[in-house]
Amino acid sequence: MLEYGGLLTQKEIAEQSYLPPRTIRYALNRLKDEDFLQERFYFKDARQSLYGLKNVPDISETFMSESPEVNPGITNMPAKGYELTAF
Repeated sequence: MLEYGGLLTQKEIAEQSYLPPRTIRYALNRLKDEDFLQERFYFKDARQSLYGLKNVPDISETFMSESPEVNPGITNMPAKGYELTAF
């Protein structure tokens, strides 16, 4: 929901996802612990907060750009056609 919905309150997330509020709180706490979540003040209702995802780079892009020793042939392997051979 946060990836596509922008900044949302817990209530808005629950309404749009049809998940229980407790599940929403748990997920938001997990995202906050892993530093993926941004929390902002909600001016319309000071009792609530707005939640959104931080701009986190794609893990695969980061890994590939920081690891020049990775063999580029590995990423271009076909999905089918593998054969197992016994030595």
